[in-house]
Amino acid sequence: MRFPMSTPSRRFDGRVVIVTGGAAGIGAACARAFAAEGATTYVLDSSERGGRELEQQRSAIRFRLGDVTDEGAVRSVVAEAIQEHGRLDVMHANAGIEWTKNIADTTRAEWARVIDVNLTGVYLATRYAMIEMASQRFGAIVITSSPHAFNTVPDAGAYAASKGGTLALMRALALEGAPHGVRVNALIPGAIDTPMLRREASAAPDPQRQLERFGAIHPLNRLGTAEEVAAAALFLASDAASFVTGAALPVDGGLLAAQPGGPPVSYSGG
Repeated sequence: MRFPMSTPSRRFDGRVVIVTGGAAGIGAACARAFAAEGATTYVLDSSERGGRELEQQRSAIRFRLGDVTDEGAVRSVVAEAIQEHGRLDVMHANAGIEWTKNIADTTRAEWARVIDVNLTGVYLATRYAMIEMASQRFGAIVITSSPHAFNTVPDAGAYAASKGGTLALMRALALEGAPHGVRVNALIPGAIDTPMLRREASAAPDPQRQLERFGAIHPLNRLGTAEEVAAAALFLASDAASFVTGAALPVDGGLLAAQPGGPPVSYSGG
């Protein structure tokens, strides 16, 4: 049974948020959710079409075209938020790319691209956010990681390495930020029904069947939604998580709790 999502509150009234990779999927759902709860929300993404569409959906969203690997673009959006509002409350370092190829077949250029987007992009976003947040002595950073940081598959070596790196970076940042009132946490989404996942499924002979297989790997036996991940992101960024830092929060339908290949459990009552 899936419970209905609660009505948005206004937890982020007057606050300023940046979401990288926010033009589609999880990032877009998070940007919409932050804006719905009162935040002025900057979205940095290399997809102009998706970003402009998102900007039209919510007046509180400001789309800025840029690649998360471009240090100037990252520095610029952080500087703009500070200049216009005098504060930065939340950085959600979400931008990432998928990669499906074993290490033996992954070229150095391909490896560098995955690490550059998925890990160096997180470093850039969190570095410039931390500089401002430590100075103002408050702020929350949320990083989107992956179950591949813990358990992976044979054809995801570069991706797994990049996501494992984001968790190590998150823990280091949590320690750096703690004396300055800055909290840093990570999300671990399972298989979420996003354009990225659908692109991956489209490579299979039967894309719909592949999506069903992705859902079936979770004990809850379905795909997650981007809105469910957004709810967790907003919790970690909110005052309700004021004593939470250095944590990796699974939003994975029980995926990390399960041994691979375990049989489903049924209850007969009584």
